[in-house]
Amino acid sequence: MALRADSVRMVRVTLSDGAVAVYTDHDDGTTSGLPVVLLHGLTQQQQYWGPVLARLPGRRVIAVDQRGHGEASGPQVTPQSDFSIPRIAQDVIEVLDQAGVSEAVVVGHSWGASVALHAAAAFPNRVRAAILIDGGLFGPRHLVASGRSAQDVREALRPPALGIPEPALWEAIAAGDLSAYWSEDIRRALAPTFRVDELGRAFTRLGMERHMAVLDGLFDYDPVPDITATTRPTWVVLCEPGAPDPSDGSSSTDAAGSVADAWLDARREAIELLGSAFYLQRWSGADHDVPLQWPALVAGLVETVLEHPGNRGETE
Repeated sequence: MALRADSVRMVRVTLSDGAVAVYTDHDDGTTSGLPVVLLHGLTQQQQYWGPVLARLPGRRVIAVDQRGHGEASGPQVTPQSDFSIPRIAQDVIEVLDQAGVSEAVVVGHSWGASVALHAAAAFPNRVRAAILIDGGLFGPRHLVASGRSAQDVREALRPPALGIPEPALWEAIAAGDLSAYWSEDIRRALAPTFRVDELGRAFTRLGMERHMAVLDGLFDYDPVPDITATTRPTWVVLCEPGAPDPSDGSSSTDAAGSVADAWLDARREAIELLGSAFYLQRWSGADHDVPLQWPALVAGLVETVLEHPGNRGETE
């Protein structure tokens, strides 16, 4: 599917702490409704949203390369930079300031959902509504709370170092969870995530050290205060790719099953905290990368929120 043929402006923002974010403003001057801000997940970049963006004609969309990612992966952002969720939510507000946007619908995927949740809780005058796609409500700190050491959890979540030939990278991705949906659009959406060195080896542009710094920031984030404080309407999408949630409380005995049980426990506890501002959706069959798997469904949800961004019972 071709990308939107509208006015596209890429803007580099020097943030208040000296780090950098980059955003692309898709606006042909005739767009209507609230602007939409798209926040990618860990290691990704703004073009990840390409298949969704192509299905949002007539909307002003601001897609962000968050600090350390994509075009914002330059030397201004080091592993010592502040990757805390509150700092990155502040980045979003500074992007809105630069773009001249007073209020927006903020959509976050995975790690980006944590940023979106905190932005909605901390800056309710700037976030009209939020959409959290398979993230935001809980994180790695919940695995520590379940009895594992922080170091063990951190190492378990360390990504592969890559450094493999570029063709092998694409073969592996195409054969993975998105194999049934693989297309040139998906490859194009993922390509800026990686860089290829002079030997033809592929690495993420974020890099291992910055990846772990972002992960540490996520470790430090407790979403519970934001869940209880959020008053802006917030849509929560839970992706359920395989087996159903074992609501009978049964658990697995092997290590992998035990970790999965801990995630399920954390999810159930978070759902119990959701107040009247939250709209919960469970997408059966959806993979974590649902913006690539089912972009039309994600875009449809965004359109619904844009048409009806108010709380239950409000008159638009």
